[in-house]
Amino acid sequence: MGQTEKARRLFDEILQSDPFAYETLYEYALLMDRCGEGEAVLKRLEGVVALAEREKKAKEARDVRFIISQLHFLQNDLDKAFMSYQQLAKEDPTDFKPYFCQGLIYRVLNMNDEAQKQFSKCGNLSLSTHQPEGHLRPRL
Repeated sequence: MGQTEKARRLFDEILQSDPFAYETLYEYALLMDRCGEGEAVLKRLEGVVALAEREKKAKEARDVRFIISQLHFLQNDLDKAFMSYQQLAKEDPTDFKPYFCQGLIYRVLNMNDEAQKQFSKCGNLSLSTHQPEGHLRPRL
């Protein structure tokens, strides 16, 4: 709503008390990326992944890596995004989100048969196992 600095202060305040707050990290990453600070936000998120790993918080580290993958997608770095989603799928084959995101990339590349295969994998997985915690908002 045009109040970038106010939003940053609010996000920083929330992240001081909970450095792994998924929605806050995601929205903050989007804000920074829109402000032309894509590289800076990626470094910040990598720092959060490192913190989660040091604190042995595997789920939080994975969640932040998913945000990083989403940023690569939003920045049209489809190769990095795709490789990240493949790694996330390999780590947890029961999570539908990486397959869905791979399907989106295939769809963007007009590789509809491959996209359909990925979307089919999503349908075969239980949505109750992994509920989405964030939003996919690609800039296409």
